[in-house]
Amino acid sequence: MLLGLLGGKGVKFLRLPKVSGYLLVGIVIGPSVLALLTRETVSGIILINDIALGLIMFNIGAVFEINHFRQVGAKIAWLTVAQSLGCFLVTTVGLLAVGMDLFTASLLGTIGIATAPAAVLLVIREYDARGQFTDTLLSVVAASNVICILAFELVFSLGHIGSGLGVVGGVVRPFYEFFGSLLVGGVVGYVISRWEEHIDDQAELLMIIVASIMLVAGIAHTLRLQPLLATLFMGAVTNNLSPMHRLVYVEMKQVEQPLYIAFFVLAGASLHLELLPSLGAVGLVYLVGRVVGKTIGIWGISKIKGYAKSTRDYLGPGMIVQAGVAIGLIDTVNRISPDIGKVITPVILATVLIYETVGPPVIRYVLFRAGEARVESVD
Repeated sequence: MLLGLLGGKGVKFLRLPKVSGYLLVGIVIGPSVLALLTRETVSGIILINDIALGLIMFNIGAVFEINHFRQVGAKIAWLTVAQSLGCFLVTTVGLLAVGMDLFTASLLGTIGIATAPAAVLLVIREYDARGQFTDTLLSVVAASNVICILAFELVFSLGHIGSGLGVVGGVVRPFYEFFGSLLVGGVVGYVISRWEEHIDDQAELLMIIVASIMLVAGIAHTLRLQPLLATLFMGAVTNNLSPMHRLVYVEMKQVEQPLYIAFFVLAGASLHLELLPSLGAVGLVYLVGRVVGKTIGIWGISKIKGYAKSTRDYLGPGMIVQAGVAIGLIDTVNRISPDIGKVITPVILATVLIYETVGPPVIRYVLFRAGEARVESVD
C-alpha cells in the first residue's frame, strides 16, 4: 500500500492517472522484475482482490438507479449490445483468419467483451468526472460484463455438449449463474436496505455494507455463481431501496482507497512480462480486434440513433482496459479444458498487461476530451 501510494504520487509528474502508478509499482516489485512479491504470495492474498472487486461492483451498481435508468435504459442497452456484437464478431473473424478453430476463437471473442470496471471507476473518481458521458461509460462497462459472462458461459457450455454436459446443461448453466447471482445479491441488498432504516451511526452502516459485500461474494463462490454480478446486483438494489445509502459514500471512500491501492499493486504484480515476446499473430489480432470491434459497434449505433458526438467518438476507446473478469474466465477454461486453456491463457495474460498499462491514460484522455473531467488531479 505504501509503495503503491508513492507510485500514484510519482506518476502525477507524467500526467498519468494514479492507477498507472499503482500498476507500475506492482510490476516492479512483482515476480517479473524484482520478485519482492512471488506468484505464490500474490495468489495467497487473493481475499484483498475479492473485497476490492466487490466494493467496486457494489459502487458501479449504483448507476442502475431506477428513475435514471428509465430515461437512459434503452440507450445503454443499444450501446451494450452494439459494442458486444462488434467485439465478438471482429475478434472471432480475425482469429479464424489466422487459423484458429471456431470454438476457441468464439471463446476469445466472448472474453473480449469484458471491460475492467476497477480502472474505469478509479480514473473517473480521480478526475472528478461527472456528466452524461461518464454515466454512460460506467453503465455500459457494468452491462458489458454481464453480457460477457452470459455469452462466455453459453458458448463454453454448448462447446462441451459432446463431452456429456448435455443440451439442457449447456443452456441452463448461464441462466443459473445470472439469475442465481441476481437472487443472492438482490436478497442481501434488500435485507441491508431495510436494516439501514434503523441505523443512525454511519460507522455501523459502513461495517454492514462491507460485511454484506464479503457475505455475497462468499455465497456466490460457494454456489458457483458470479461474485461480480452478485455484488453488482446488491449495489443496484441497495441504492434504489435505501434512503440512508448515499450518506455513507464519503466514509466508504476512506475505507476503499487503501484496498484499491493494494488491489492494483497486486494486479501489477500478477502481470506476466515474460509472455510479451510470445504474443504472436493470435495475440495481436485479439489485442487490436477487441478494441476495433467495440469502437465500430458504438460508432455505428451512435450514428444510427443520433447519440452525442462524445459517445460516438470516445466511448469505445474508454472501454479498452481489461483484467479481472477475463482472467477469471480463463481460470474456468483451464479447470475444465486444459488443452484449450493452454492456447488462450497466454493470449489473455499478455494482452491484459498491455491493456492495463495503456488503458488508464486512455480513459483519462477520453474523459477530458468529452469535457467531463473537472480537475487535473485529486489528492
